Amino acid sequence: MTTSKTSTGKTTKWRTNTSYFHPSKEPGLIPGCINLSPCWFQQGHEVRPSLPKSLSTEHRQFSAALKGDSGLSSIIDMQRPALLSSAALRVMHPQLYRASMSTHVALGQWAAAHGEDQMYRCLQHWASAYSGASIVCNRQSPGHRDPKCPPEGFDILTCIGSYKHAVMNLTNLGIDLLYNPGVMVSYSGRLVRHGVRVGDGDRIVWAWFMRDSVHNYAGTPRTEFAKYSLADFATYHLARYNQADFVRYRS
Repeated sequence: MTTSKTSTGKTTKWRTNTSYFHPSKEPGLIPGCINLSPCWFQQGHEVRPSLPKSLSTEHRQFSAALKGDSGLSSIIDMQRPALLSSAALRVMHPQLYRASMSTHVALGQWAAAHGEDQMYRCLQHWASAYSGASIVCNRQSPGHRDPKCPPEGFDILTCIGSYKHAVMNLTNLGIDLLYNPGVMVSYSGRLVRHGVRVGDGDRIVWAWFMRDSVHNYAGTPRTEFAKYSLADFATYHLARYNQADFVRYRS
């Protein structure tokens, strides 16, 4: 599904900058990244809570890669990983899961009422509680935050491939995470500065994300942050080093 969507632009546009991608060893596997969403806003037209829902229909759209019958087929092929991400969110943050599903229903009702048949079909078969997914092949990720995601939200990243070694840096938490194939990691992309260093080999990342602007348009109330009991916190605080999960855990 990934295509050679890369650029030679400035380093500020690192997500598609060719210098952050490395060649694939697997024939036919093309380094690049693609964003998929059944409904989001054009760049520069995101909805904030202080703005009325008066944007024209043309500003709300679904990803170009999902247009046509092949796009619907892609969504159906994604349903298994989509359901896994939703199930994980349901456990980690039930309130956010319910809010996201409410947003999904509201967008579907809007698409049906306004004759947006293709968008409605995409929403109908989109099996994830998340607003969208990024599929990334063979890219190094410098430390960054994702300012368009809700601060209380949990992004979910799952990595697969034949690479030998990878480390995810959660910089402001002081954690380096061993990022082996099949590992699922979740954090607030807006609050936690994160990056990935990858060794030799091919790697594909599924990154599920939410967009604040989509929830704002649907009028979904902002949820609280996930909360854990003091007993849970004490248990994890004592786990200074867990070889199965962490490379390092700093005080």
